[in-house]
Amino acid sequence: MSSRSSVAAEPALPEPQGHVGNLIRRAQQLHASLWARVVSTETTSAQYSILLVLERRGEASQRELCDEVDLDRSTVADLAGRMERRGLIARRRAVGDARRNVVTPTDAGLAERRRLAPLVDEVQRLLTAPLAAEDAAALHRGLRQMLERPPA
Repeated sequence: MSSRSSVAAEPALPEPQGHVGNLIRRAQQLHASLWARVVSTETTSAQYSILLVLERRGEASQRELCDEVDLDRSTVADLAGRMERRGLIARRRAVGDARRNVVTPTDAGLAERRRLAPLVDEVQRLLTAPLAAEDAAALHRGLRQMLERPPA
């Protein structure tokens, strides 16, 4: 049985509840609500992702951050500006390319990432708590596949 026919086998739901896009939007709203309640109202999940990348890499250009966290340049520039004002990152012009910003985590940024890590894990647990372990794994796998091969 193909994955397409398994979706068709699900009980029909009234619109818009039957639309995958609507369910994804509502799941994102749930995530944002949980994040604000459990993790932080100051550090967003996108900012946390940037801190994770910088912790792993040590430094990255804003363009590299765009690629790693899958955000556009203006969004990363805005996030980086807010993070810099909070003392979580430092930015400097790249040697030899004045158009390129290099971003590094500060000690405060790394401490914030470590402080938030168990809270982020708790949000992940809360989001998937209603699911059986195999369903949570299937959801994660399906979302990754969807994002790795978006439609043309």
